[in-house]
Amino acid sequence: MELRHLKYFVAVAEEMHFGRAAERLHIAQPPLSQQIMNLEEELGVKLFDRTRRSIQLTDAGAYFLKEAQQLLLHVEQAAETARRIYRGQIGRLVVGFVGSVIHTFLPEGLRLFRERFPDVELVLQELNTAEQMKSLHARSIDVGFLYLDAQDSLLASRQLARAPLMVVLPKKHALAGRKSLHMRELAHEPFIANTRSSEPVVRDAFISLCHSAGFTPRIAQEAGHVQTVLGLVAAGLGACLLPDFIRNIRRQGVQYIPLSDAPPTVKLAVVWRNDNSSVLVKSFVQVIESSSKLGIS
Repeated sequence: MELRHLKYFVAVAEEMHFGRAAERLHIAQPPLSQQIMNLEEELGVKLFDRTRRSIQLTDAGAYFLKEAQQLLLHVEQAAETARRIYRGQIGRLVVGFVGSVIHTFLPEGLRLFRERFPDVELVLQELNTAEQMKSLHARSIDVGFLYLDAQDSLLASRQLARAPLMVVLPKKHALAGRKSLHMRELAHEPFIANTRSSEPVVRDAFISLCHSAGFTPRIAQEAGHVQTVLGLVAAGLGACLLPDFIRNIRRQGVQYIPLSDAPPTVKLAVVWRNDNSSVLVKSFVQVIESSSKLGIS
């Protein structure tokens, strides 16, 4: 039994006339009559009582009509869902992000995406850069927001922003009232640093900046996530250097101060797998890119 047999049967049963059903189906009447006979023969059931002037459904035909209509409706719903998935209008997207990006354009980008694609399920996971790279390779996330430096042949990316490093000091630090600082002024400070295994781009930029200022930093504590770093600074355990959009994190006990010398910048990017051809991923990246062009608030 083929799907077209069900369509032919339903058309005849709803029209109760072979001629009108044939017009509705855009086929000739004799082939339609033959297809219905073939269906009855295959089922071993008489679906219609025929006279020269009319046709009527048998009890078996009436039951089969209800089931056939439900089956055709289910097939059409499945086809429409498949078309929407193909167009990127429905589905599930797992998104990783470094904690600091939630204080940039990302919330607005997520709002716009939700507005345009209300039937897409967004699953958000806060992960550091290293965790996201691993998850992208393992296909456990679809898209990541992370600090990117070297290119990876398996990944595609779009740069969203470049952020210079800035100093974060404990609120009660002697230098906390300054409008800007030179890196050399921090040569004898203990530092709280991102672990290199978690945020290699930020960590390398921090070390490079210290060396350019003529000293090797004394690292008192290390942490894998930005909120932990800020908490340790607020506790007075040291200073740290982080991308300057961190200033949007309202954290008690810390002071954000720009550097007066030209600090290095880190690149924030949206990243996905090269072999991910999902229209949904493409649409998500486009919305985020548009949102990022509005600037970091």
